[in-house]
Amino acid sequence: MQESISDLNAVEADSQKCQLIQNELEQLLDEYNSKVEEIAVNSFISDRHLMHKMLDQKEVMLNRLEFLENEKQAIIRQVAYSKVKSDIYQRKQTELKREIKSELLKKNEDSSAKLKPNR
Repeated sequence: MQESISDLNAVEADSQKCQLIQNELEQLLDEYNSKVEEIAVNSFISDRHLMHKMLDQKEVMLNRLEFLENEKQAIIRQVAYSKVKSDIYQRKQTELKREIKSELLKKNEDSSAKLKPNR
């Protein structure tokens, strides 16, 4: 269970890093799109190529964020399942202890009843 919680923290940290990178890419794309100056043909092709690379990276980050969200949900389900299993185990253990105690008391009562003299 501790390992699952650790995994969840790692996924959350990774998710935050990806979100930060996505925000920076978004900002770069916005800056690029806001330029209103004339550019030479070679510069235009180079900038266009860069913009496509940034869009591709943005798509990769979005896919990574979606994957991490799915991983986070899976880990949360796993932790919840572990908690339920632990609760069931604790309940069964308590019931078993109660039964054993009851049997011991019954045996003690039976043995003490046998030891009492009949009047």
